[in-house]
Amino acid sequence: MILATQGDETERREARQYLEDRAVGTSEGVFWNMKCISPMTIIIPDRLHTIYLGVLKHLMDWVMSFLEQHSRIDKFNQLWAMMPPYPGFARFNKPYSQVTQWSGKEMKALGRVIVPVFAATLLNPSVSQRIPFTEALLCVNNLVYFCLMAQYWYHTEATIEYVENYLEEFHRHKDDFSRYRASKSTKKVSEALKKQLTLDKLEEWESDPAWNNLSAAGKRRRVDEDETQIESELAQHLVDESDFNFVKMHLLNHFSDHIRQLGNLLNVSSELPEKSMMDLKQAYRQSNRHEAAIQILRTKARKEVFQC
Repeated sequence: MILATQGDETERREARQYLEDRAVGTSEGVFWNMKCISPMTIIIPDRLHTIYLGVLKHLMDWVMSFLEQHSRIDKFNQLWAMMPPYPGFARFNKPYSQVTQWSGKEMKALGRVIVPVFAATLLNPSVSQRIPFTEALLCVNNLVYFCLMAQYWYHTEATIEYVENYLEEFHRHKDDFSRYRASKSTKKVSEALKKQLTLDKLEEWESDPAWNNLSAAGKRRRVDEDETQIESELAQHLVDESDFNFVKMHLLNHFSDHIRQLGNLLNVSSELPEKSMMDLKQAYRQSNRHEAAIQILRTKARKEVFQC
């Protein structure tokens, strides 16, 4: 898109050649030459795909990995299934770990209860767990509050400032979840690093004259200390090689600007078009697939007449 809207013809030709030399294909987009459309604002925040099925889904992946590391998944599932129903909230019938696919409506309900359930799950931490539990709870708290406040029906500069502050606080406390953002290649390198560090420790023990003089308890204590050191180095490697640089997370930075320009997020939400699309899909299934457009329109019109 930038190739078609910025720079003179020579610059665009050089940029296109640069991409083609690196096997990156270029094509003309239908919106590229429309002067009323800006490449920087054509992608706008969407409640359904950016918040419910985007950020909240990613957040739950990090939370479940965090709970698994600290052996708290069973407690989380128990509390999750115990949530009572109340007006506007339908309780979940299954523990979180047993659900394989989530709808936008279910993720919306999840955003309302994840903070208290997660906080209750992290009660009574050990001494070593206090700092990571506190940081993880602050991270979840600020991201969920960001999502909830961004969906206000009416906004002022004060509420937009709250939205921006919650996002800043999330980025300040997200480090404990960084290791769960590791790519497959990073995890593969981490496994190789673990094997190498373990072999180095074995060679160190064999070459150390004091090793054979240690008692069984002393050897066990040293092994535990070395394993803790290896786990710490692996965790730091995963943190250093991981990031939160993906599209739906980046879109959060533009929420405040889009709210100022377009109003509340309901004005640009895809929830209503998605719901209308369900009726069109059903009408297509009822057609004979031959010149289906006319049949779809007739089925849709007939349904709306009966609803009136």
